[in-house]
Amino acid sequence: MDSVDPKPIFQAVNTEKSQDNNLSSTLNTKAVSFIVKLANGLLAHREAVTTLVTLAFIVAFTTLVLSAPNYEWDLFPYIANATNIVNPLPIGELHEYVYRNVQLSVPTEAYVKLINSPSRLVLSEDPEAFRQTIAFFYDARIVYIHIIAAAIKLGINPVFACYFFSIICAVASTLILAQLIPVKVPIGLYFVLPFIALSCGLLDVARLATPDSLATLVTITLYFLLFRNKVNLLLIILPFVIFIRTDLILLIALFQGYFLFFGRASKVGTLISGMATITAYLVLNKFLIDADPWSSLIGYNFGDKPTHPAEYAFDVTLSNYVTYLAKGLMSFSYTPIGFVYCMLTVTGVVLYSAKFFVHPEENTVSNLHADVLFLLVSCKLYLIMHFLMFPVTWTRFFAAQYSLAAVVVVWTTFSILAERNYSSRDDFDLLNGKERPD
Repeated sequence: MDSVDPKPIFQAVNTEKSQDNNLSSTLNTKAVSFIVKLANGLLAHREAVTTLVTLAFIVAFTTLVLSAPNYEWDLFPYIANATNIVNPLPIGELHEYVYRNVQLSVPTEAYVKLINSPSRLVLSEDPEAFRQTIAFFYDARIVYIHIIAAAIKLGINPVFACYFFSIICAVASTLILAQLIPVKVPIGLYFVLPFIALSCGLLDVARLATPDSLATLVTITLYFLLFRNKVNLLLIILPFVIFIRTDLILLIALFQGYFLFFGRASKVGTLISGMATITAYLVLNKFLIDADPWSSLIGYNFGDKPTHPAEYAFDVTLSNYVTYLAKGLMSFSYTPIGFVYCMLTVTGVVLYSAKFFVHPEENTVSNLHADVLFLLVSCKLYLIMHFLMFPVTWTRFFAAQYSLAAVVVVWTTFSILAERNYSSRDDFDLLNGKERPD
């Protein structure tokens, strides 16, 4: 039987493989070429692209929030306190007005859920219980309450005003995040920002009728001003932040500590700002409102929820507090964003502590480098201190910290990628955008 020479067969197979490889290579080249052309086209029209992305985000974000707001009972006390500023009413009339307004402004199912628990049902029927509750730390959010009062005075529905103001603050927070670091912003950051806003808590605070969105905006603005070297302005602003949300005193202390111990601002100016903060805190709690002790806040939120809190003695023992801490840590394990935040913070600190961010001879960092490191470390410290003071991991308290850490790390990643030979250029300063002098 004649044997068949296999060489032509193998040659044909190899030829087919070579053709397939050439075709695949051609397709890959065309795909890469298309992507490069698209990227160059976007960069050529940078301002138009970023404006379009920003407007699309604002419209989509606003529509999303207004279509699915988060209705919580906090809506009642904030509207009541704001209404009381515009038109002081006897508690019976105020109680009736607030509940009727909310009932007419939210879906029936949502309203039923708002008054469905035994204590909430009592509050909906007992004006005196309602009076004691709305004055039980809700009245400390002075700035937010007066903003809603101004909206009511203009004839705006208070329920709509609460949610729309939260949206405005969340959108403004996102826009400030886009310009946080005062160096040319990588265009890729604009495409990532909407996802940061959706995943890092800005969407959560926008859906709430609480001061949390305002507190988030103020927090992000403070770091924005720091990165713009507006230190003296910060020293003036910081004492007034206490009127936004009282727990922000922790953030104020971190800023003032940084200014004082790291020489970022005048020691005299920092001390004056610190004394003004203490004065503002005392004025708020001693004269503007009838402040409630920390034990009442903890006892009310983690223990019994009495319908008449002014007549109730909250007893928080060390054992109770340790139990609350343990439960808070357990809840943290069920909050993925908390772990992502820790990862981002550690990544950012490593990036900004690496040798190519520090002058190799002087072993010093610029003010901006120090400020970025302060942002990452202070955001982490704020979370820890806030948790020890109020052991919950609610995203609404940390939306600013989550978003700031995400933006810094993403911005750094894009900027490093933009420098093709960055890893071999030890003399390049990423934040200053130029080579360091020899």
